[in-house]
Amino acid sequence: MSQASSTNSSLLTERFGLDPNDTSSILVYKYREGLLTTSQHDLVQTLGKEPRFACSKIPIPRGYSRITVQQGDLYPEKERDKYAEYPSYKMSLACITLPRLVYWKRLVFNQYKDLYIVSPESSPESSPQNSAHNSPQSTFRYDHEQQATAGASVS
Repeated sequence: MSQASSTNSSLLTERFGLDPNDTSSILVYKYREGLLTTSQHDLVQTLGKEPRFACSKIPIPRGYSRITVQQGDLYPEKERDKYAEYPSYKMSLACITLPRLVYWKRLVFNQYKDLYIVSPESSPESSPQNSAHNSPQSTFRYDHEQQATAGASVS
């Protein structure tokens, strides 16, 4: 492993609590894309290539076949207390049905203890005004000066 990738994986390990040497299967929900089964090792490599993504995890209760992902679940565990008072913190974003194999392995063999959530990095302090995709000031562009000029030249 090169020095740069070693440093990158140690930063990801520290920030998101991932183990780059763990090759056991984990369940990953990529926000707005779906579920996949991978390993923490592969997830660290993916996050290293995509720095705009963040990773968090929530426990999968034994016996549950569905998991609700809330806004607060998108934040790393260390930052959740910081944002808990925001009104959108408990907002439901997705309801995930666990694949049958994952459900049974969780129930019988106690595997897949956590759901790893990969999402674009964000915070509740992010504002649409700071976004590259902000909306126009009004839906319809209606310029009163052009109307006045057009009305004056018609007569």
